[in-house]
This record gives sequence, structure tokens and C-alpha cells, in this order.
Amino acid sequence: MAIAQTGVDENEITRLFNEAAAIYSDQDNPGSPPLNAISNTVETNSDRLVDPFGRIIGCDGNVFDSYEGFTVGLYEATGVTGSDLGPLVTLPNASAADIISLGNQNVNANNDNPFSLGLTDGLDPSQRGQFNFLLTPDQVTPGSAYIIVISPPPESFLDARRIRISIIALQGDQLSYLATSLDGLPLGLDNTVPVGQQLTLEQGQNTAVVVFAFPGNADIPVCQSQSIRIEKTADRVTTEPGGFVIYRLNVTNLSTTTLNNVEISDRLPFGFTLLEDSVQAVIGDQPADLTTTADGRNITFRFNEGLPGGTPPSNNPLARIVYATEVTPDAIRGDGRNFALASGGRADSNFVVNDGPVVFRVNIREGLLSDLGTLIGRVFVDKNFDGEQQYGEPGVPNAVVFLQNGNRIVTDRDGLFSVANVRPGWHVGVLDLTSVPGYTMAPNPYVLRSETQSREARLEPGGLARMNFAVTPVAEDLTKDQGEKLDGGGK
Repeated sequence: MAIAQTGVDENEITRLFNEAAAIYSDQDNPGSPPLNAISNTVETNSDRLVDPFGRIIGCDGNVFDSYEGFTVGLYEATGVTGSDLGPLVTLPNASAADIISLGNQNVNANNDNPFSLGLTDGLDPSQRGQFNFLLTPDQVTPGSAYIIVISPPPESFLDARRIRISIIALQGDQLSYLATSLDGLPLGLDNTVPVGQQLTLEQGQNTAVVVFAFPGNADIPVCQSQSIRIEKTADRVTTEPGGFVIYRLNVTNLSTTTLNNVEISDRLPFGFTLLEDSVQAVIGDQPADLTTTADGRNITFRFNEGLPGGTPPSNNPLARIVYATEVTPDAIRGDGRNFALASGGRADSNFVVNDGPVVFRVNIREGLLSDLGTLIGRVFVDKNFDGEQQYGEPGVPNAVVFLQNGNRIVTDRDGLFSVANVRPGWHVGVLDLTSVPGYTMAPNPYVLRSETQSREARLEPGGLARMNFAVTPVAEDLTKDQGEKLDGGGK
């Protein structure tokens, strides 16, 4: 794109002089001297030079065999984020005399918007696929934003591209703008080119022209915006501990080129274990070389060969992975959700492609097998300080016990509490002494550090574990009311 400037100082205008000469002889008068002719000198201003151009190329870095059906349009950027497509930008009228290129031929002589790239098929190979637009100065003021839309022909299996141009500053002979890819593809074929980049360009000769260009000699690659797709299924939607679930992963190459280094990251549900010997993979109907890495619930599958691609992409062979998992009792505590993502790289452009995550959920029934246990306990007054409750040692009601996971438990009127569906292993409980005013932990000469408020208990899978808290009055003499309450509160 270029700015058509007005009011340029005449002393700063560069004039181009085009002069043509010809020599010819009169055939009716053989031997007559040759005649010389010189054309009139044409003088024009350089305030509308357009150089260089943007160019559309394939993901392989080459120009297309034909640009028939390709169009490039310049639209207003609208919406809250400035990424919505507005109306086409109204461009000033132009002719071949208005737009002159140094070293290049103007490809959009009429300043059409949109511009048909098919008009460049007859140009020099170095100019095929190029485009340019002429803008007025008020159309490139800071804050202005546009969207370049590149539309390939429908039968090309290519996807349209959208690139947002945001004018940041126009100072002296420099223009700063932010180019942002709205389709997720990089702006250029260079792997270092991101989807968004701020650029500062020099204006044309005598500050007369500003050109919007992109990294990589203004070449904009056009290919498939989504090159890979992953799908996840299983042989059942409900299972229980002790069962097996067979998962299937389908990976489709949606591009016209080979996808290399295709990798699937698969996170199994909680309580599911991969059976590594069960993994099988094919590409089309041929066995595939696959590397499997398991790290707990995180499974990585890597194809050691590329996924073929061609035209049309619908004929590309499907890659499939099948594997089995065993459901352990831990699965009851999970949600049965499985996540999978796919990634790879295009062979032509080295663009990174990815898809996902895809989610498949299996419902978990408790079944007959479970390693969950029950934790029980009691808060009682230990009169003989042996840590065991005997007859006449009452329970303490409404005492609060905190478990290590933050759960809060309140004892019943007999000082008892219980927690079901507890995972096996070591558990710690702490008695909240503020919930039993007038009491403290009872000493026990047979137990180390019995005066602490915490107790530990080891719960075996599917078992029962006890966690008791023995307390004693802070003062030996209980009030009559306290004594009557405790005597009626338990054994």
C-alpha cells in the first residue's frame, strides 16, 4: 500500500524523463538518408511511487502455477477488538500514470479493491502474485486499522488469510505499524516470524510514499489454516474398578503436504493405567512405527514417520492409535475425563500445526472392588491416663477434629465420629481444643508425646482405622454441672 501525497514542495520533487528515439528509412525512395524521430519528453512527479509490492506465495515458498481466482482485498477493521471485517476501503482513483514503480511494474494500475491476482499471470515471473494499493494520507493516520483478506479459489484446497494492519505512528520519513495474523499462521515462512510483529518502514523517495510490507520480502504464504485434526473415542462409556477401557485416537492430515514429527499428548483419567503392550498404530492400512512414553498418567505417542499429504487432502490416509487401560480402584475418586492433543510440522513451510484438546469421559461405577476405607474415632475423658476408654469415661460431644485435607468433623453426643470413603494410607487428625473448653490433652506415660493435639492412623485398602483423642479437665475439681453432664454423656 502506498500513500498518495499532495502539497509536496516542488523543489523536493524528483522528475522522471522518458525519451524515445527511432530511426527508419523510406522504402519508396531507396537510398534516401535515414530519418530520425524523438518522442516528446514526459515529466512526472515521484510522489506516487509504489515499490515494493506484497506477494502471495504457497507454503513451499514458491509462486503458484496460476493466480486465476485469487483476490486480495483491503477492508476496514471494526469491532471491539478491531478484528471484525468491515466494508471495503474506498481507494482513490488511479491510472498507470498516477502510480509509477521504480524497478517494478505497477500491478494494480486502476487501484482496484479487491484486486484480482489473475491479472499478474502474464507478467514477468518475478512479479506474478504481487499486489499493491494506493491510499490517501488521511487513510494512514495513527489509529487507523485495516484487514487484508487474501481469498484463494475454492478448488485450490487453500484457506483465506486475514492480516490486520494497525497504524502506530507516521513521523518524518518513517511509518510504524503492527501487523497481526488473525488466522494463527505466521506472517512469513521464516520460523522466527511471529503471528504479530511491529514494523517500521522507510517511506519512498522524498518522503512521498509509504509501503506496507511484511517480513521475508513482503511474501505472504497461503496454505491450510488447520492442517491436523485429532479425534478420541473409547469402546465404552461406563466402567468400574477392575475393568478395562480401550481408547482409539484418529489423527487426520488436512494439508496438501507431509506432516513430520507428529506427536500426541494423552492424559489418562485418574486411576487409569496404560497397558503398554497393547499399543498399536497404523497409517492407512499399513502398520506405523510408533514410540510410546509413559510418565504416570501422561502418555506421549510419537510417529517415527511422516503422515502423507497431497491433493486433495481428503485422500490423505488416516493415522490411528489403539491402546488399552486398566481401571484401578483410584478411578472412583476421578472424573473419568481423558484429554488428548496433537502437534506436528508441515514439511513445506515447517509451520507448527496442532489441534485439541479433545475430551472423552468414561463414567465410573464403584462396583465390588474398592480400596476406600473408613476412619473412626472418639474424643473422651481419660480418667486413668492409659489412652483407652473404659466404663465410666464419658465421651465429649461437639468436639471438632480437623483432618490433614482440611475436612472438619464434629463428634456426636457420645463423642464419636466417623468418615467413610477415605483413601488408604497415613492420615492425621488434630483436635481443636477451643471446641472443648475446660479440657486439655490427657498425658499417657505409655505413649510418646501423647500431650500433642494430633493423632496419626494408617488406613489399609478397604480397611478400618481408629483415631482417638483422650482429654482431661484442666482443673481436677469439676463443677457439679460439668460432672452431671459428663456422667450422662457416655459410658
